[in-house]
Amino acid sequence: MQGKVSARQSIPDLASITMLLSVVLIWAGSFIFIKIGLREIPPITLALIRFAVAFPILAIISFTHKKTKKVKIEWRKDFYSFTALALTGSTLIYIFQFYSLKFLTAAAGSIIINTTVIFMALLSAAFLKESLNKKRVLGILLAFLGVFIVMSGGSHGLFKFEPLEFIGGILMILSAFCWSVYSVLSKKVLRVYSPLTTNTIVFGLGTLYLIPFSLTESPLEALLHASWLTWLSVLYLAVLSSALAYVLWSKALARLDTAKVGVFLYGIPALTMILSNIFLGEAITHIGILGLALVVSGVYLTETG
Repeated sequence: MQGKVSARQSIPDLASITMLLSVVLIWAGSFIFIKIGLREIPPITLALIRFAVAFPILAIISFTHKKTKKVKIEWRKDFYSFTALALTGSTLIYIFQFYSLKFLTAAAGSIIINTTVIFMALLSAAFLKESLNKKRVLGILLAFLGVFIVMSGGSHGLFKFEPLEFIGGILMILSAFCWSVYSVLSKKVLRVYSPLTTNTIVFGLGTLYLIPFSLTESPLEALLHASWLTWLSVLYLAVLSSALAYVLWSKALARLDTAKVGVFLYGIPALTMILSNIFLGEAITHIGILGLALVVSGVYLTETG
């Protein structure tokens, strides 16, 4: 008698690999296009216009999706939960992240943002009573050591920080912390709503909450004088990085085990380092490679611990 065949594949097929590699390439490239966009558009305004373009696209996808178009949203009951998710997953996270990339290289930003996993482990230990065994503690220590090495940049010597680079690193760590809070808070909401519905609402509310912050930057003037390359960056971040990559990622998760899908994310910082060298002229240093290796190793130990 044949056993039941799992709905998810044990070995990635060509279609799954293609989708995951596309996501990795898109998300690695997003750091490059953020840096390009920041040349002419202030950070919060860039985040606002990104989500203002991405939200209607995701809303259309959500509305036409057969599993989400009939979902009834309990606004009175879940509004505050959605607000918390929007602030941590769309508003504050990108205020911190985009301002950070004013001071950090694209490669450094893509490495430091991986501390999300570290903060998730710490939050789970603090609030969900999950244990921190020796392997996870070692992973956390290695990851933060790698972060401080990356923040030092290597151009002025190991652990000798330039003030602006240090501020950029702290802002990126705050961005990673926001995403870890979002990830923990979203578990409750995802018991009721699908990821597509949740992210659509988060994008919409996050866009609204970015508006008052952006008013401090004279957004209209910046957008009117933006070049075609800057608008190309906006479209890349909104259409490819926020909408298309999310759809491909969700499809890959539906076909494969989460652990197998997650392995592909480890390639993003290394690929960002290569792309930033090619398109932005950012140097690939031995210190940067060392920091990357420590952070990825620390994240891996924390996840598998």
